[in-house]
Amino acid sequence: MMEKKHERMRGEILNGSIEKTLLKLAYPLIFFNLLFIIYNLTDTFWLGKLGREAVSAPTVSFPFIWTMMSFGAGFAIAGFAFVSQYAGAGQWDKAKHNIANLLTLMFFSSFILGIIGFFITPWILHILGVPADAYDNAVIYLRVMFIGIPFSFEGFAFSFALRAIGDTKTPTIINSIAIILNVILDPLLIFGIGPFPRLEILGAALGTIISYSIASILSIYLVFSGKLGIKFYLSDFKPDFSLYKKMFKIGLPASIGQSLNALGFVVLMGIVSQFGSVVIAAYGIGQRIISLIFTVSDGFSMAMSTMVGQNLGVLNFKRIRKIVNKTILINTIFISIPTLLIFLFRTQIIGIFIKDILVINEGAIFYACFLIAMPFFGIFFISTSVVRTAGRTKESMVLGIIRLWGLRVSLAYFLSTLWGSKGIWIGMAMSNIIASVLAYFWYKRETWKETVTKEEVIPPFQP
Repeated sequence: MMEKKHERMRGEILNGSIEKTLLKLAYPLIFFNLLFIIYNLTDTFWLGKLGREAVSAPTVSFPFIWTMMSFGAGFAIAGFAFVSQYAGAGQWDKAKHNIANLLTLMFFSSFILGIIGFFITPWILHILGVPADAYDNAVIYLRVMFIGIPFSFEGFAFSFALRAIGDTKTPTIINSIAIILNVILDPLLIFGIGPFPRLEILGAALGTIISYSIASILSIYLVFSGKLGIKFYLSDFKPDFSLYKKMFKIGLPASIGQSLNALGFVVLMGIVSQFGSVVIAAYGIGQRIISLIFTVSDGFSMAMSTMVGQNLGVLNFKRIRKIVNKTILINTIFISIPTLLIFLFRTQIIGIFIKDILVINEGAIFYACFLIAMPFFGIFFISTSVVRTAGRTKESMVLGIIRLWGLRVSLAYFLSTLWGSKGIWIGMAMSNIIASVLAYFWYKRETWKETVTKEEVIPPFQP
């Protein structure tokens, strides 16, 4: 039986103040996002001391890691849709059953993907045309990251499942422990401080794997300890193939969409790579700093998904519309303010992380072209999150493909042939603006009213 705190949270999500509940759910996620960005910036800061070739390695590696991880993320999205809607309907036994099977499915899928990723790393980096001065470091970094991908997947599934039932604090605490440990290990393993060997780029990758392995162990302990408000036993993790079939039906389009979108960033990275390590480094540092903008807005968006999912479980569509409208307004405000500050101090900010004047100048051009589109991305993310939370993953897949392949990749490539690297940044900005308008009008079609649990719940509300 679920703890009273989860029932109280459910009551607030279904009936309480939208703004207050959104803040309550969002602030742990915002804290974690800030901590995660600090880690990314710290990682970039230390690798920057080794030169632009070291900074380039994780930059060119990340899109490929994301592509592989995104396949499993699709099933986490499906699990979130089921768990949040069952939680909203008060059907806790079904929510528990879905959580257990999500964790099992994610473990086996990540194990397979990790093996595949390890062996195809050199081939894919070669196909992408990664510059020779970044290639060797990228191979090392990428292979180590794939060895640890099962730990990342389990933590990912754990966070999705708890967020679906309204618990945003527990996964934040676990993931924060991992990040703090990673921040500590980075300089020790990169530079060989004290008894630690100097491993440079290998040290950065190992620090990440060690940290997230510890987080996964803590997550497993909490799952079996009963301290989450649900007591799990080994028998709960027996595969339910009928449920897997449902998860595949919902999750496969999400997996394909997420993977194709991530692959779009891999191709974009290939376009960036054609202009050399200066542009790669500017892009990598610029993207990490931009991530600061999303620390707050992404937290609100994820909190909104929990509220939307549970209200879908009781078919309270009127409240969902209010939740979405208020989240869009809040997101737009919190994206616009830091965007303006980063634009005004763009040269100084990039200079904190690297002293290479060529990288600083290129980064300043990147910001001048791209930052105008930042508020629009918040609208795109919120609109597609509603559709995805309802289990309408084919629609969110189509929207994502249009944004990445139909707009971003094609525009970046075409405009780069006209204006060089500046054309890439302009193409990225245009893709965000156009895609956000399309996604919002798609959300207004309200196809998300058809939920994945509609045949299994008895809603206390009527639309």
